[in-house]
Amino acid sequence: MSAASSLLARLLARARDVGGRQADAFLTWARQHRALWPAAAIVLVTVVGYSLTLGSMFDYLRLETPLAYLPLLPFFALGIALFTAHRYRNVSAGIRDRQIDFLIGIPMIVFALLLITIVPALASTYYWSNRPDVLSMALFAGGLITIFYGINWFWRLKSALVFLVLMWPALYLNIMPGLMQSFTDATNSALGKVVHLLPLGVSLTGSPGILSVHQASGAPLTVSVGTACSGADSVLGFLLIGAAILTAVGGGGIRKFLWMVFGLALTFAVNVFRLTSILALASAGHPDLALGGYHAVIGLILFTLVIAAMMRLLPIFGLHPRPDVVQTGRSRQLTAIAPRRPTLRRRRATIGIMAALAVLVGLANQGLAPYAAFQDGTGSPSVVPFSIGSAPGGMQVSFYQEYPWAKQYFGANSTFTRYYLSGIPTPPKPATATAKTTSLVQSNLVYADVVRTDDKGSLDAYNLQNCFLFHNYSISTSQRIDIGSGVTALLLNYQAPGNPPQRWASVSWAWPVDYKGQTYYERVTLTSSLTTGGADADVSPSGGFQGMLVSFLNLLNGSHDDPKLDAKYKSADALLRADAAALVSHAVKHRV
Repeated sequence: MSAASSLLARLLARARDVGGRQADAFLTWARQHRALWPAAAIVLVTVVGYSLTLGSMFDYLRLETPLAYLPLLPFFALGIALFTAHRYRNVSAGIRDRQIDFLIGIPMIVFALLLITIVPALASTYYWSNRPDVLSMALFAGGLITIFYGINWFWRLKSALVFLVLMWPALYLNIMPGLMQSFTDATNSALGKVVHLLPLGVSLTGSPGILSVHQASGAPLTVSVGTACSGADSVLGFLLIGAAILTAVGGGGIRKFLWMVFGLALTFAVNVFRLTSILALASAGHPDLALGGYHAVIGLILFTLVIAAMMRLLPIFGLHPRPDVVQTGRSRQLTAIAPRRPTLRRRRATIGIMAALAVLVGLANQGLAPYAAFQDGTGSPSVVPFSIGSAPGGMQVSFYQEYPWAKQYFGANSTFTRYYLSGIPTPPKPATATAKTTSLVQSNLVYADVVRTDDKGSLDAYNLQNCFLFHNYSISTSQRIDIGSGVTALLLNYQAPGNPPQRWASVSWAWPVDYKGQTYYERVTLTSSLTTGGADADVSPSGGFQGMLVSFLNLLNGSHDDPKLDAKYKSADALLRADAAALVSHAVKHRV
């Protein structure tokens, strides 16, 4: 027992000795690389704070569009930042003007926070169409870099930050439709010439992009080369990956441009070869393999080969890896004064501020989840248009009338339809719609006026509030309200001229909808007379973070709510908010 105890004691002593040496080595390494700890904190806070934004990027991987490459860009940005830091590892930080760093960095962070707090409440259902949260992440990271490392390092890392900006889907969704069609036309033209020259048993049809494959055995097969498989995603992928490669090499702008042009041309040619091989395999009697597993993997294999080939061609174009940056005599003089080492108190304060910032940004970013319900990731809406099938349980939506005169205001492809929400008897007939307005008579009903158009600008130009003011309606309440699911609606209480005057309450909101396979825009306006019952409507005021933001927006916009309004207005408002929340929630749950 004594021998065993002695052996155990020696082993424990040796373990403590080894552990102590490892701890000392780690502390030594940490002191030598203390400049890296703020960088690690910046990455950690950004990843944690913008977890929803980054996570949503990976949804693009399932898409057969150029957007599928966007999830790679954060890794490109991180790699470029590490490469840049390695090149400048022998250069001192330099004397910093912290006032300028803070004057630049803090506004960037504040603006980043506004993009994920105030802007969503303003944009409502259109927020996910433009994805300002991606720009917010780039600004947030840039602001932290400026504060911790100075404006010089912000400029050195500009390429990495540009790749974060290139994650912004709106850049591609707004310019891709036209370019994608042009690229598809070019691909179909080149493919048509190739299949005409080669004896593949493939012939052109009268429709662009439609090819007839004459199989060795079996009936002819019709193949469509559409936008999804035209290879545009490979071209954009090479453009992004090639740009990342060029940030790490030197040799002059003209040589880089020629390398990029050659790479894009090679990608296009290889893509035509890919399509030709698919057609040849189908013509040989293997259509299932050609249009199935082979089609799924051949593009990735050829794209990888193109990237590898272009990497080998860098020296031929006179491009070479960038050397490390060497500190010159002038920079030695500028960095002769060593920066002050932070005290323990300052370190603790910095850690606390970073943790609080991560929590704040994380809460705001996670609050964007409801806005994602209105887009499917490709920029296409996921909500179906308003109809008689839009009613949730306990509510009935009935068609009432359509007004063709609205086309002169909202476009030739627009519609203006009136529905009514009921569980009550047949409604009295409203006054006849005139050429410019539709009058409502007092009734115990909630009307739903739905304007649908492919011209979003017309909804903005002929908005509800301006329409009421144009017709000399007296507006007593005008404020934004949160009706759930990420939708910010407009509540208007108004009085129409007449003897006696007619008093109405309305709640309206707008959103993109998927109509006939295209993106249209709808404005839904619920209107109720003050004789409508609603005292029992169970609607609590907007609460939580979203409610605070909406209240703040009302304060900024000068929205007003007359505290002297009688109980009938409040009752109608409560009823409309309940109906609006139910309709929106039902639409989100049953989206396409």
